[in-house]
Amino acid sequence: MSVLRNKNFLSVLWVLTISLLVIFFLIISSSYFNTKEINIFTAQCYEKNGEVKLEIHNNVTSNYSLECKK
Repeated sequence: MSVLRNKNFLSVLWVLTISLLVIFFLIISSSYFNTKEINIFTAQCYEKNGEVKLEIHNNVTSNYSLECKK
């Protein structure tokens, strides 16, 4: 019996594929919203004539810390 015709193999393959797609979507979504938050914070800080201190801890997930110094 061929490996690709095995129902268990195909089921596991579908579960792994869908799981990878969900994980990819969550990482992209998190990165997108973190970037929007950084842009909003930066704009508000500059409006108050502050200086933005941004430290990105993880490039994949955009884990960061922000500080607005006057």
